[in-house]
Amino acid sequence: MRNEDITRRGSRKDAKIAKPCFVFYFASLRLGARFFSRKFFLSLFSFVSPRLCVQSFRVILFLLLANSNLLFAESEFSFSLAPVIEAPLGIEQFTSGMGAAASLDWAFWQFAKNFDLGFRAGGGFTSVTAQIGDPLTLIEGRLGPFVRWQPRVKSGALDRWAFNAGMGAGVYSYSRSDYNSETKALFSFNMGGEFRLLPYLSLFAEGTYTHRVFDPPQPLSSVGMALGVRLNLSEIMGGRARVQVEKTEQYRVFPVSYAWYEHNPIAKVKITNEEPNDITDVTLSFFMDSYMSQPWTFATLPRLSQGESVEVPLTALFNDVMINLLENVNAAGIIQTQYRSLGAKKESVSVVQMPIFHRNAFSWEDDRRAAAFVSPRDFSALFFARYVAGAVGSEHRTESSQTMSSEQLSVNRGLQNVPANVRYAAAMFEALRLYGMSYVVVPATSYKNLSANEAALDSVSYPYQALYYRGGDCTYLSILFCSLLEAIKIETAFITIPGHLYIAFEVGDSNWQKGNADIIEIETDGALKRWLPVEITVPDQGFTRAWRIGAREWRANVTAAEGSAAALYPIREAWKLYPPVTIPASGDHPPEMPDRFEIIKAMEAELRK
Repeated sequence: MRNEDITRRGSRKDAKIAKPCFVFYFASLRLGARFFSRKFFLSLFSFVSPRLCVQSFRVILFLLLANSNLLFAESEFSFSLAPVIEAPLGIEQFTSGMGAAASLDWAFWQFAKNFDLGFRAGGGFTSVTAQIGDPLTLIEGRLGPFVRWQPRVKSGALDRWAFNAGMGAGVYSYSRSDYNSETKALFSFNMGGEFRLLPYLSLFAEGTYTHRVFDPPQPLSSVGMALGVRLNLSEIMGGRARVQVEKTEQYRVFPVSYAWYEHNPIAKVKITNEEPNDITDVTLSFFMDSYMSQPWTFATLPRLSQGESVEVPLTALFNDVMINLLENVNAAGIIQTQYRSLGAKKESVSVVQMPIFHRNAFSWEDDRRAAAFVSPRDFSALFFARYVAGAVGSEHRTESSQTMSSEQLSVNRGLQNVPANVRYAAAMFEALRLYGMSYVVVPATSYKNLSANEAALDSVSYPYQALYYRGGDCTYLSILFCSLLEAIKIETAFITIPGHLYIAFEVGDSNWQKGNADIIEIETDGALKRWLPVEITVPDQGFTRAWRIGAREWRANVTAAEGSAAALYPIREAWKLYPPVTIPASGDHPPEMPDRFEIIKAMEAELRK
């Protein structure tokens, strides 16, 4: 979807600029009529007949209608003022003279690459020195078309230059003490060049050949040279930034991954330089009210050639307000483009629509992304985990060794050899069973159906939601169990096999159950880690049974004939890409915990198996 540049004002704005310019020009004509000669201007309007005006209007109207782009193209108005040196040709009694000239240019059509067509209305006066007698004073006005060429080279070395050629026709009035003031026709041809100091200010030099009807019949022709300044009125009166920014590709935005988008794109945008020259120091920033604290610079370009387009990824530094979204929204974002054009600073603002999903939305392009839902700071999960950890820590203080039988002492000594991580994990598993946690699968949103389709949209529960509803599918339960163990500093991992997700935790002891095939040993960064897999979807079958099932599933897939179909993703490694998210409301409904003694009793029973 193409976004709209809110700074684009096009021909409407040019019309607003044109109106005061024409008012100024015709007011100057009236003032000049009073100052110079009423007879001169009366002669001017008598020379230009009404029939000629009508025919000229028809020609101009036909040209406009023949190419509709003329009606909507961006117009440019400029005003020029310069001193003039003029030398008559063919009349020996006159020598060179000085004067001044002014003109109003209207460039309205870019008919070819780097070429503009326009009209120029101008006038001036010149005092031509005579060898004998008083000087000859010339006052003239002319109107005609011109063509402007702006050269382009890749280096941008000629960006500030423009060259033009034009012709004109008009009338002039001459006077001298020994001549009566008369009005005659003139025709002219001019060529010149300009150097733009700024987008609105140029220096120009121009040579003109003028053919004047004179009395006696010998024509009063002359060549002139002007060196002056040209003001771009369109730029002065609110010149717009001529860059176009449009969104070319939209990616899914999930609140659970809001921190991930600082370095990964939410969209792609294309910026096109529509200035008549190269632009430099291009900076693009993005801001979305409510979901961002400040504008975020997502791209910088040292130079962008005239007419060049570049596609850049759009990243964003979102804040945690986004995780409060309960429904999908279509939010408005602002792309601000700042750059320099011929040294002058310019700025453009564009509005883009960004669809954002609700906070539980998720897709399976990368299985590690689910780690963002694993939150050790989730208030309900933290409450549950600390309660169970407290029960395990106090198990040796609840019953004195003096009251135990020799058989009980022997069993307890055996349990003491079990690593702490395993005891805590077993207690956590049994606590969930006593809590009433159950495996519930909805076929339409199951991991089995959605994980095979990266484009499919899933809805995943946060830990507190799984505790509140006391159930979930393999994804919900794996996220919950990992959150509980990470809350008490036990490292966890996701295990994925075709159509299924479950968990593993780090044993924390390099010698316990050494050589046991039911423990996964993986070397990472030169260190050997031992992982105990747990099939979390069988909470009613006990911790030991869940361990055996998880190990069997791993072996069945890691040794598949077509290659390993199993993968283990440590949560803490995944957090480097997808930081965990905690919902502020996760503590609104603390879980009702089972009896501590029942938890310890169930844990010990499982570890004795």
